[in-house]
Amino acid sequence: MKKHFEDLLAWCKSKGIKVTFTTSKRLLDYAGMNPAIAKKMGFKDIDKNEVLIDVELPEGTQFKNLVHELIEQELMRDGDSYWEAHKRSLAAEQWTLAKVKRFVSKRKGKAPLKSATIRISRSK
Repeated sequence: MKKHFEDLLAWCKSKGIKVTFTTSKRLLDYAGMNPAIAKKMGFKDIDKNEVLIDVELPEGTQFKNLVHELIEQELMRDGDSYWEAHKRSLAAEQWTLAKVKRFVSKRKGKAPLKSATIRISRSK
C-alpha cells in the first residue's frame, strides 16, 4: 500500500493538486475534504486545487480517502450533487491508481471526461 500511496501523491503533485495533511480538528472530524464541497461547508482556507486529508489516520485509510476526494470532486464538477458524488466515490475508494488516473483526466477547474462511468454494485 505504501508504494501505491507514494505514487498517488506524486501523480497529484504532477497534476498541480496539493495534498495537505492536517488534523481532524481543522477538518471538523471529516477524514478528508476537497474544494468542490469545502467552500459550501464553510471552509475558507482551502485552495482551488488542494485536498485535505486527516494526518492521524492510517496510511491505507489516507490512500482511500484521497481517492475518494479526487473522484468526488470530479463528479461534482460534472454536475452531480454532493450526496450523489459522495455515494459514487465511496465505491471508487477501491480503485487502482491506474483507474484513478484515467478518470481524473483534467484538473484546475476543467471538466472531467464525459465518457467516464462508475458502476456501483447493488449485491448484498
